Amino acid sequence: MFAGALVSFLKWQDKKLASLAIRAMGFLRRSPYPIHPKHLYDDNRNKGLLRLFFDGMIFLDVGSGTGSDCLGAIRSGAQYVYGIEKNSDLIRICNERLQAEASNYQIIQCDLEIGNIRIPDNSVDVINFSNVLEHLNNRVCVLKELCRILKPNGSIYISIPNADTPWKKWQRSCGQDSRDDEDHKIEYSKESIEEELRRAGLVIVSELNPIIPSLPINGLLALSAVVSPRFYRRCQLWKIDFAVRWPEHSIGWSFVADKKKGYMK
Repeated sequence: MFAGALVSFLKWQDKKLASLAIRAMGFLRRSPYPIHPKHLYDDNRNKGLLRLFFDGMIFLDVGSGTGSDCLGAIRSGAQYVYGIEKNSDLIRICNERLQAEASNYQIIQCDLEIGNIRIPDNSVDVINFSNVLEHLNNRVCVLKELCRILKPNGSIYISIPNADTPWKKWQRSCGQDSRDDEDHKIEYSKESIEEELRRAGLVIVSELNPIIPSLPINGLLALSAVVSPRFYRRCQLWKIDFAVRWPEHSIGWSFVADKKKGYMK
C-alpha cells in the first residue's frame, strides 16, 4: 500500500513540475509562448536526426508541433519542408516561427487517424517521426503512408517509448498505469516495433539508441531551467550519459529506418 502511494506521488509531482517548467518559459519571456526547456537549452536534442540532414533535401516532420525541427531543417539548407500537425494552436505557433525565416515550407493540418497525407509518392528525403507513433491506433497504415512518401534512398528518423524500464515495471507491480502519457496506445519492446515496421515495408538500419532515463525526476530537472539554463544543460548531458551506461533504463529508443530492398507498395 505504501509503495503504491509512493509511486502515485512520484508520478504526480513529475508531471506537475514538468508542466510548471513549460509555463515558466513563457512567463519569464524565455520564449514567446510556453515551451519545454529542452527546445531551448538541450544542445544535443535530436542529434541523430541532424546527422541525416543535407543541403537541398526535402524534409517532412510528422507531428511538427511548434516547428522546432522544421526550423532546424530550413537552417540546414532544406530545399523544401513539410510539417504535419493536428492541433490548430500549434500550427499557428509553427507558422509564426517559420515565417520569420523562410517561405519554402508548408504546414498541413491532418488527423493521421482518419486522413491520408497529402504529399506525393517517393518525394521526401528525410522524415522525422518522433514521439508520434505511440499515440496512434492505425500505426501500420500511417507507416505505410510514410513508406509511400519516402524516396527509395530516403530515411525515416523514429523515436518510440520503451515499455519495460525498471521504473515502469515498478509502477505496474504496484497496480499503476506505467505509460509516459495517458494518450499512448502502445509502448514498445524491440520485437514489437520491428514487427510493425516489417508490416509497413520498412526496416531498421541503425542501432536502437537510448534517449534519456525513465525516472520520476525529469520534471524536477526541467524546472531547474527556470533558475539556471546552464545547470539544465548539464543535467541533460548527465541524463544522456546515464541512458547510454544503463540502456535498460532508457525512456525509449531512437533509430533510422528505410524501405525494405525491393519493397513495392
